[in-house]
Amino acid sequence: MKNYFKYLNLILIVLVSLYSCETVDFGDENLNPNSPSTASTAALLTNAQRAIPTVVSEVNSNLMVQYISEITYTEDSRYEAFEWSYDYWFSGPLKDLQEIIDLNTNDPDKYKSDGTTENQIAIARILKVYFYSYLTDRWGMIPYSESLQGSKNTKPKFNTQESIYSSLFSEIDNALESIKTEGSLKGDILFSGDLLQWKKFANTLKFVMAMRISNANETLAKEKLNEAYTAGIISSVEENIHYPYLTEDTNDNPWQDRFQTREDYAVSDVLINFLVNHNDPRISSYAELPLSDETGTYVGCPYGLENPNVLQSDISFIDSDVIYDGTQAGGMLFSFAQICFSMAEAVHRELIDEDTAESWYKKGIDASMKQWGVSQEDTDAFKAQNSVTFNDENAIELIATQKWVSLYLQGSEAWAEWRRLDYPKLEPAPDALSGNGIPVSNGYSALIKTLNEDNYNEAVKLQGADNQDTRLWWDEK
Repeated sequence: MKNYFKYLNLILIVLVSLYSCETVDFGDENLNPNSPSTASTAALLTNAQRAIPTVVSEVNSNLMVQYISEITYTEDSRYEAFEWSYDYWFSGPLKDLQEIIDLNTNDPDKYKSDGTTENQIAIARILKVYFYSYLTDRWGMIPYSESLQGSKNTKPKFNTQESIYSSLFSEIDNALESIKTEGSLKGDILFSGDLLQWKKFANTLKFVMAMRISNANETLAKEKLNEAYTAGIISSVEENIHYPYLTEDTNDNPWQDRFQTREDYAVSDVLINFLVNHNDPRISSYAELPLSDETGTYVGCPYGLENPNVLQSDISFIDSDVIYDGTQAGGMLFSFAQICFSMAEAVHRELIDEDTAESWYKKGIDASMKQWGVSQEDTDAFKAQNSVTFNDENAIELIATQKWVSLYLQGSEAWAEWRRLDYPKLEPAPDALSGNGIPVSNGYSALIKTLNEDNYNEAVKLQGADNQDTRLWWDEK
């Protein structure tokens, strides 16, 4: 027995010693000859791109624009949470992208095996613009010029949304100029290293950003719109930019994960009623008939009620092709339909000189129908049944409403465009828990308020009250 305890104590001493070694730097003795010691910028790029679904397939913004309704737990659709944290993006994808830039800037020869140096830096900058534009479109003022500095600056200042957009345009322009299309890029799961597609994506992003600020700074918007359009944006449904979801669990559609164990979301009665009232053929691609249906009637789930009081078998869920596949739907970054409706608005407002507003409006309907698998015959029938006189008085409402329909499940884009255009006229949740209407921004998390108090207070002073009712800089009417 004594020997047993003797050996047990010896084992414990060895284990403690080994554990302690984890904090000791033994230099080259700790290197694994079978494992690379140089960071893989390709892996960093892949990891950053894997954060895109948090933008294109998230839930809350789809609730805000009333595409979907909650069935059992209805707090989010009733605006219970107005404090949201942006920490994930700063500690995750933005950090990875900045590291790609830093590594390639400080020691380019060491990382050129993962792609042409200029391309690695340019694509990282473009993706940073994409994520930053998403973040500022949610919170308005955010840490930007002093962000991503780690321990060197743990309390970065907040920049105004106007200054952020100005800087983002410069970033994207510089990145476009530096792309080497004859070069290479590894770790790219979005476009498989196709640099021409990256240029088209960057210009499309620039175009969308320009439209977003067009009410707040028409001069800059007009300049950037025309630059992007001339340089080349997506110009067909075939060029829609969609996140490449796989059917296997390693990179599948987040909607599938949400429906694996429970069914919390159905298509809202707001959207279903609109589609039914206009005999819109997209309804069969957006939603499924209720399981109990015997008449071929789509039924939306009541939106924004504490208790919708419905049976799951009696309402229409999101179409299963969107939920359980998502390789062609449910993860759209930018669509040609969105571009067409933006062009219709831009032409109507004389921001760009290209064809007529009505022709782009009709192209948008055609593009959306094609995107969702509607035949040309059914598309033509829809347009004939819903024929309107397109004029100065109703142009923006028509364009904005069809843009809303076409952006189904592109929640972040739809929420931004609805706030900017104010159409369609959506009603707030009847049983709202907070706010004075549909949220038009996100509040900052409590942690931000305590850990960066002085800069937080300055941001609130400049931007307005820290709540969901404060309009952002570009949200002018």
